[in-house]
Amino acid sequence: MVQLRLAGMTASPRQLAASRLAAMLGRTDLPGRSELAALRPATCVLIVGFAVWIGLVGVITLSAVISLELSTVTAPTWFGKSMPVAKASDARAAAAFENIIQRPLFSRNRQVFVATEPTSAPPPPVATLDSGITLKGVFMSDGVAKAFLITTQSPVGVWVEVNGQIEGWRVAAVTPEQVVLEGQGEKLTVPLHASGR
Repeated sequence: MVQLRLAGMTASPRQLAASRLAAMLGRTDLPGRSELAALRPATCVLIVGFAVWIGLVGVITLSAVISLELSTVTAPTWFGKSMPVAKASDARAAAAFENIIQRPLFSRNRQVFVATEPTSAPPPPVATLDSGITLKGVFMSDGVAKAFLITTQSPVGVWVEVNGQIEGWRVAAVTPEQVVLEGQGEKLTVPLHASGR
């Protein structure tokens, strides 16, 4: 017989479990045979049915956990399978959905997609520089030089620093009277309040 000794208590596992169960029921000990015999038959049937139901739930839960654990384990070689069961089921699932993959899901006719040959894009047009740029203002302070330029693309105007870009032009220099723009090998000098020339 197995004896447990916990904090000065000596009892068998059965006695320990019985005392814990009795404590959950709010009693000091479990009912004896005389108390169980005094119960009405309907109450005895309910108690036995409830105990059986709890046992079945425990067995079903245990079997579900075991089957889940076994499904992730590789099958033994003496079963004739060398790949894991999970990988085999994934391969079967992929083969089953091959038809869905081959045909477009959101197409009305669900015909196999035929790729069209890509057409070569026409070469980009050669950008011509806009010479319709007007210098409306200059800001120079502590080594920072900016020019306020108006173009056909931005009629409201834009502040551009030295080495900044505007419509293909790079601002090369800013002086109080003019701005020098460079682009595609050309140089454009725009005086203050005059159009580029």
